[in-house]
Amino acid sequence: MFLAYGGIFTEGMKASFEILSEQDVMDLLCMPQVLIDLIEACLSGSDEQSLTDIVLHDAVLSARIILAASKSNSQPLDPFEPVSSAVKQLGVAVITGIALQSARQVIQHDFTPQQLSFQYGLWFSSQVSGIVARCLAPSVNYPHIEEAQLCGLLQNLGIYAMFFRAGDNYVRLDVHPWSSAVQCQLEEAEYQVDHLQVAAKLVGPWNLDSFLVDTIRFLYADLSQIEGGHPLLKIARLTQQFCQSPKRLFPETEELAEHLFGLTKNEIDYLSAWAKGLYPHYGDALNDLETLQKEMAAACERLTELSFVLATQEAIRSRLGLAQNPKELVSIARQLYLENSPANEAIFLLLDQQHFQLTGILSDSQPRLIGELKVSMEAQSNLLAAALQSGKVTDSFHPLQPLTVDDHVLIRLAKGAGISCQPFLFDGRALGVVVLGIDSTHDLQRLESLPIKMFVPVVSAAMMKMSVDAQNYVTEGGSLLRRVSHEVKNPLTIIGNYTEVLNHSLAGTDNQELTQSIQKEVRRIDDILNYYLNQQEIPGFPEPSIDLNQLVLDTIDAVDDGELQSRQVEIRLDLQDKLENVATNPVLVKQILVNLLKNAAAAVSEKGIIQLLTRAGYSSDNGRHIEVIVADNGPGLSTEQQEQLFQPVVGHEKETGLSVIKGMVDDLGGRISCHSSRESGTSFHLQIPCRIVRQLKA
Repeated sequence: MFLAYGGIFTEGMKASFEILSEQDVMDLLCMPQVLIDLIEACLSGSDEQSLTDIVLHDAVLSARIILAASKSNSQPLDPFEPVSSAVKQLGVAVITGIALQSARQVIQHDFTPQQLSFQYGLWFSSQVSGIVARCLAPSVNYPHIEEAQLCGLLQNLGIYAMFFRAGDNYVRLDVHPWSSAVQCQLEEAEYQVDHLQVAAKLVGPWNLDSFLVDTIRFLYADLSQIEGGHPLLKIARLTQQFCQSPKRLFPETEELAEHLFGLTKNEIDYLSAWAKGLYPHYGDALNDLETLQKEMAAACERLTELSFVLATQEAIRSRLGLAQNPKELVSIARQLYLENSPANEAIFLLLDQQHFQLTGILSDSQPRLIGELKVSMEAQSNLLAAALQSGKVTDSFHPLQPLTVDDHVLIRLAKGAGISCQPFLFDGRALGVVVLGIDSTHDLQRLESLPIKMFVPVVSAAMMKMSVDAQNYVTEGGSLLRRVSHEVKNPLTIIGNYTEVLNHSLAGTDNQELTQSIQKEVRRIDDILNYYLNQQEIPGFPEPSIDLNQLVLDTIDAVDDGELQSRQVEIRLDLQDKLENVATNPVLVKQILVNLLKNAAAAVSEKGIIQLLTRAGYSSDNGRHIEVIVADNGPGLSTEQQEQLFQPVVGHEKETGLSVIKGMVDDLGGRISCHSSRESGTSFHLQIPCRIVRQLKA
């Protein structure tokens, strides 16, 4: 009996490999540098693709994440991108937990010199297998690159398990830390099972709709069978041949490449050079035990440090979770930045998508002016807009263009010699920016430290959660509004029907005007209810490129033909050619135009004329805009009617719902005006601002 790599091994445990299960993957050791990269990426808020790329550098880590996803989700993983789909299903929090658990195992493990050397060799050979397969797949036109890379990684998974179970006893078999047919024979003689059988047993329960398990199990099948087999099996076999001597290309490898794929010597030389350029650096020190021991000690020290950073992140998340509203959230986040960074001040601005600007959020003890900040997002015109639209940190010490007035104001308010603007994004969606006032480029470098950088994803997640909670509240309110609207509309319909009967009964009498007034008010109530109901459905973010000419044509189609054709109302169009597309809310614009068109149709006499015009415009206070004009040749409005036009209480048929329309225009950040006379009729001028939106995800 002797101390093994993972526990106690005796002669009576030769059959222990037969009772291996997929859960044994959780006992195996991940490469510490890969864990460092993964934890740092999770802390800094990297996207799912970046996390996937890191995971695919380690066989055990890939296996752990796929296993966790296959057990926790009823939906099968994508067989061609199993790691990508597993990362997506699990999410950053679970991935971070798996990385932290794996890190603890590495830190707590006590390696003998022989074990450490073999383990590094195993990590290296697995990475090389994955890299070679990753380079080989596109070279032979195999479309599923991630599947091929994973297959290369997992060729050695059985060696991990056997080494973990048997420890030094396994190494004394004179085996190598890479897969080979000879190694399979040695293992079979000693343990009655080989590493490919063990790997297939660990991978099989993932239930991937793929030839991955078969490729691993039959890696050393007769070459004549492989030659006619699936491309993945041929890629795996050539990958294995590369790994026999990763730094030198033997004739046997060239012959196999030509035999299986018809690759020429130049092609195989190029492939070899490509793969070698991606090999991990520690491969040159595999025979230098002292260097490996230093590398392991440094990695464990860094993993320990990252464990504390993760604990700090959880504490920050808990503090932010105490906030009840955006102002409280910003106050807590500001305090965290001031406590943990060189910033003199932290100013938070949240994105107002409706008006396409950043709005300052005033925190306790900050100057009143911060709460009055309104910073335009137009065309990366300032440091904040550049940061949020690029998704990258900007600063006043290295500006890409001259600083704007907004930039100088923020520098003053942030109490520093300069500022750093850090964007808040969640899953690609822009949320806001924090402006940190700092005194030097040295402070700028300190902001790049991981403990500071990890604030951004945590605060972003808290902001997003509060946004979702607010939206849920609105949605619940919308459901209540729909129920109330339903209950109100039923009696309104009855009132309208009875009023119609009364109107006919009182025709020609003085009281007929009263019934007509009732009808108008019923319609106005209905318009108001419809507006607030539609607000629940209308998307809250502008679409980046709307053709207003096409929207005008769509509006005409949407208006009931009975309102126009039955009275022979003529629609005339004067749409400016090559009109600039705008960033706006098309649903809301169309609703405004439909209402204006209906009002115009109601105002004109039989065979009346309605004109729809579009044109580009500019005003000193509203900037560039597109103007849509709805004009009719009706009787026009009196001066008194025009003065009360957009007020809630109205008294003309044309004015029905105009107060609601005004609310819609305000929601767009636009303007609406009316010009009317008895001679020329009435025209409504809708101005929609020209904004530049660089695909900020909603």
